[in-house]
Amino acid sequence: MPLILSQKTLKQLLPMNDVIDAVEQGFREHKAGTCTVPVRMAVGIDEHQGMFLFMPAYVGRRETFGTKVVSVFPGNVSRGVSTIQAAYMLNDPTTGEFLALMDGVFLTAIRTGAASALATKHLARKDASVLGMIGGGGQAPLQAGGICAVRPIQRIVVYDRLAETAETFAAQTSKNLNVPVQRVGSTREVVMQSDVLVTVTTSREPVFDGRDLRPGTHVNAVGAYTPDTRELDDVTMTRARIVVDTYEGCMAEAGDLLIPMKEGKLSRESIWADLGEIVLGQKSGRVHDDEITVFESVGFALEDLMTAHLAYQRAQEHGLGLRVNLAESA
Repeated sequence: MPLILSQKTLKQLLPMNDVIDAVEQGFREHKAGTCTVPVRMAVGIDEHQGMFLFMPAYVGRRETFGTKVVSVFPGNVSRGVSTIQAAYMLNDPTTGEFLALMDGVFLTAIRTGAASALATKHLARKDASVLGMIGGGGQAPLQAGGICAVRPIQRIVVYDRLAETAETFAAQTSKNLNVPVQRVGSTREVVMQSDVLVTVTTSREPVFDGRDLRPGTHVNAVGAYTPDTRELDDVTMTRARIVVDTYEGCMAEAGDLLIPMKEGKLSRESIWADLGEIVLGQKSGRVHDDEITVFESVGFALEDLMTAHLAYQRAQEHGLGLRVNLAESA
């Protein structure tokens, strides 16, 4: 019978450090060629300014297959509803049997935070101590948690266009991570203090001036996920050593790259590496302490699968989750 895993249960099963390890192993599998991971399919719901994304992935060596269905509706903020809604379905690839259905919102947030943490581990300065957050919504706490797991963060500064969102993030994150968090009044204040900077917004336009980046800053760009949206400006992209989660995904979806490429300000050769190449040591990460680095993340279905597979294994080991017989007759 399939196993149902709620958000509460996933939080018990998925410590951040373990998810970082699982995501790293996923990038290793990807570079080893043991996976089938199509570029995600998007279906726009233009009349409601939203989008559904379908993200399947298969890892042959681990005999695991899964699919995430995720929606992104930025207008939900005004409705008091999460911008992201998602569910994850895990199947047995040897029989096609339905194994598990789990909350995709927390799964998405923690695997995205783990991917940023993995990039930060390889690209940020070893002594990075100030984390800047532009955007304090649903994914922000796990971005902060992941980065605090890999760098000695002593202080966090946050800006969100909704002051209440920033205040909630500051209060909860300070308590959960035992790190002081300060809400500031502009993105510029965040950028000028940050050693590691995360942009996790629904903005369609750049959210800060790249001239304000200090030498040695590492940027995780997380929010922009379509060819016509961006969080980073041309100055940032031309100043930085750029690493992507995957070439295929970013060349199809990353407006931070595609918009300046269309205008002739960047080229495909401007991308230094993908994260798998960095993880495997095929290409170098940070070369010196003064360079600016950018991790461009549009999301990778293998991150979800590796995290869901870990959750399913842990749930079986600990007897957690709800078993449901979907084939039960009336």
